[in-house]
Amino acid sequence: MARQPESDHLYLVNGEGEQHLELSGKVGFPFFGQLILDCLNRTENAMTSHAFKAAELCLKAQAAAIRAS
Repeated sequence: MARQPESDHLYLVNGEGEQHLELSGKVGFPFFGQLILDCLNRTENAMTSHAFKAAELCLKAQAAAIRAS
């Protein structure tokens, strides 16, 4: 198996061989930052409006729920 001196490399090895993926600048969590910007700016870049509507309906259902003992 090979190794690079830099970071952000992924090596996949199986019975068929070795595969190297250079991931510098390609990994991370951009979705969460985009979601926050969608909430602040009322945009739909990270998620479309149907997902926000589903979340709203969940919160309303939770608020209206009756606790059964």
